Amino acid sequence: MPEWLGVAIAVLYGTIVGSFLNVCIWRLPRDESLTHPGSHCPQCGKLLRAWDLVPLFSFLLQGCKCRYCKGPITWRYFSVELLTGVYFGLAYMFALNNSNAVVVDFLQYALFGAALIAIFFIDLEHWIIPDQLSVFGIVLGIGRDVYGLVSHTRETFHIPVPWTSLSVPLPQSLAGIFACGGTFLAIAVVSYYIFKKEGIGGGDIKLAAAVGANLALGPAMLSFFIAVALGSFIGIGLMIFGRKSRKDYVPFGPMMVAGAFVSMFYGQTLIKMYYRLVGLDG
Repeated sequence: MPEWLGVAIAVLYGTIVGSFLNVCIWRLPRDESLTHPGSHCPQCGKLLRAWDLVPLFSFLLQGCKCRYCKGPITWRYFSVELLTGVYFGLAYMFALNNSNAVVVDFLQYALFGAALIAIFFIDLEHWIIPDQLSVFGIVLGIGRDVYGLVSHTRETFHIPVPWTSLSVPLPQSLAGIFACGGTFLAIAVVSYYIFKKEGIGGGDIKLAAAVGANLALGPAMLSFFIAVALGSFIGIGLMIFGRKSRKDYVPFGPMMVAGAFVSMFYGQTLIKMYYRLVGLDG
């Protein structure tokens, strides 16, 4: 299959998944079922028909309004569908050029990225990260490892035993879950005892575990560094412009999502650049 056709199909499926993500973004924070009732206008409650749900086009053709009550529809719906479609196309090209198991790795990149997109918008608006999305990411990473071990397309991660020459083999996903989730848990405990308030939420800890399950350990840790740097930059900017004070919180989930996306595609490259910069490239 020509690469352009594969990308086009991936983009098409991405917009469809993006339409479902809009359902998740609206319903998960409200503890509503994802399957019942069917898609409906949140303002008038009218059940939407198939031609009301065509990704991207229905929104534009209806003038950004509900066909039935003429109530305005936020541009977030269009943005999520477009963003997910573009991301699926990029994920397909990345898997095609960097993987020895293209279909499986594409599915991992695509599905984990979809969960990250939903987390980004939910945490940005509601300041929560639904457990369902983080658990989905964790299961996805473990599932990819199981397939990799069975098909011999992925090796185990060896953890050295201190003061011995022995090492314990552990799937990369489990090593990432323990290392990344454990790091965030330790930071949360220490910050609570030092500052007497919650520094990192439970949702951030579970998201860190999901990132560790799907990214190699180096890129996963790099993603957290990027998230902290980005969060600091945005936080300082908000304080300078008077939008936030030093006592105000800023949702960290969107920063973690941004860091995960950068590390997913460029993590290994950035790490190699850093090693060359400090003279550790051998």
